Amino acid sequence: MNSIGIIGYGALGASLAHVLRNAGLLSWIYVKNEDRRLQAQSLSVPILNSIDALPVNDCSIILAVPDSSIYEIAQQVHTLYAGKGCHALIHCSGSLGIDVLKGKDTSIKLIAMHPFQTIASYTDLPNTPWGIDCDASDLAEVSRLIESINGIPHTLSSRVKANKSLYHATAVASSNLLQMLIALTTAMADEAGIPSELFLPSIQTTTLKRAHDSLNNKQSVLHDLTGPLIRCDIATIQANREAIRHIPGLDAVYVSLCKAAIPQLKAMQKLTDFETDILMNALNIQVFKE
Repeated sequence: MNSIGIIGYGALGASLAHVLRNAGLLSWIYVKNEDRRLQAQSLSVPILNSIDALPVNDCSIILAVPDSSIYEIAQQVHTLYAGKGCHALIHCSGSLGIDVLKGKDTSIKLIAMHPFQTIASYTDLPNTPWGIDCDASDLAEVSRLIESINGIPHTLSSRVKANKSLYHATAVASSNLLQMLIALTTAMADEAGIPSELFLPSIQTTTLKRAHDSLNNKQSVLHDLTGPLIRCDIATIQANREAIRHIPGLDAVYVSLCKAAIPQLKAMQKLTDFETDILMNALNIQVFKE
């Protein structure tokens, strides 16, 4: 791909700027925030603070901006570059397709490429898969761009693109909700008086490894589930719920996760109909008053 300019200098924009500069592809960056402009000076490329100041040349432009700003900025770029040779407009949103980039200049290539994880710094980029939504004729070029930042290109199927909201929600649940669950278990460890930094990393690392091994082996991540749910141990479940009652909202999380897992365990024949009924009845009981 030809030279690249970046609009936006948050975590993703700064990370991409770093690796693209090292790859010899970065032409300029657009940064509004003064503190971030100072941080960006080490890149040794022009730092712009106005859309109207963007150089009009045959470059590709990455919009590393919030989803709510993509359409507006895309329209400004279309107006500025109309008929003047902008090569491609690229956004990095996991929830939006390429239509949000459409505008008056139909010669501009429209590309959506987004990482399959949250990017906090350029160290998160190597070996990160990127989902690609673009015209088939542009796929090879976009794949080369992703490979130039040490990413792994993955073309989104028509089915995935049709279910983009669900697909994006899956990524959010895998990241944000997992972080929230770790935060809740940290509160539980603190309440119990055991150092969370000593107690939790080993448990969580082992659990994630087992889950990922199951995924790689095309098995359910519940295949090797242990604990009171799989044993139909009602007494322990009730004791767990009583123990976490002082942490706001945690009983609701505990009950919801158990209820969500039970039908899957039943379908896997890990639980009988009788055990399923017993567990659901136990989880529906309010064992204490909030």
